[in-house]
Amino acid sequence: MDGNPKDSITVNNHSISYFQKGQGEPIVLVHGALADARMWQEHCKILSNEFRAISFTQRHFGNPGNPSEGPFGIDTHAADLVGLVEALDIGPAHLVGWSYGADVSLNAAIKAPKLIKSLYLYEPGYPGYIESNNMEEYRQDAESMFAEIFKTTAEGELDTAVKLLIDGSGNQAGYFSQQPLKYRVQQLDNAYTLPLQLNQTEQSALNPSSLSGISIPVSVAYGSNTRQLFKTVSLVAGTLIPDTHPQEVSSANHMLPLEDPARFCQLVRDRITNCCDQQPVT
Repeated sequence: MDGNPKDSITVNNHSISYFQKGQGEPIVLVHGALADARMWQEHCKILSNEFRAISFTQRHFGNPGNPSEGPFGIDTHAADLVGLVEALDIGPAHLVGWSYGADVSLNAAIKAPKLIKSLYLYEPGYPGYIESNNMEEYRQDAESMFAEIFKTTAEGELDTAVKLLIDGSGNQAGYFSQQPLKYRVQQLDNAYTLPLQLNQTEQSALNPSSLSGISIPVSVAYGSNTRQLFKTVSLVAGTLIPDTHPQEVSSANHMLPLEDPARFCQLVRDRITNCCDQQPVT
């Protein structure tokens, strides 16, 4: 399997590119901002030993110079994810989401719970279900991280904004430049999506009530070295969703899925094994 999607399928009048590898229970990997199906290539290879691993490119991403039509937002992307599971006839499927992809996966599971067997969410970022007692710590860190990103994006300095976003996500100045070339290329390839990502206005199904009504197995994880904003969202989500306890991953930050694909896949495997054995998911 090379770095390019192998197949495409029409979902909600939009062509979605994807690749898949392996056999077994289906597991769909959902990327976040500044990414596309390529980011999960190594993960699919690892997981394909046990699962039918599927990575796809969300609407608007992975297509520089030829942006997709239609809205951009957590509701549209969740509808596309549900549509993909239906179109591939793989439900109920396991979903693995990182960052914005975790938000999309959670939203999809609320919309179509019968199509989802389990969720593994690594550091979701959507604050819509954070209540007032936790909002201030989220707000302060979000402003610290995103103020300059919004400014440079508005000024059209998208490559600079990409570097700032990745530095902030890695919680380290210069983090972007320290990454392997393949990840820097993918992130810069998707720089054009930043204005859409930062200015989306769609309302999602994510709120305290909807999260407390989830009945499928869910795992929420965050890194011990992550930023406060990601930690806050993860802790709140893991508290609201029944039978879910947030998992702190030692010596990890927001960028764990790219820093250590093997370790990330082992975390996913462990949680899905618990789910399939009908053990409590924590």
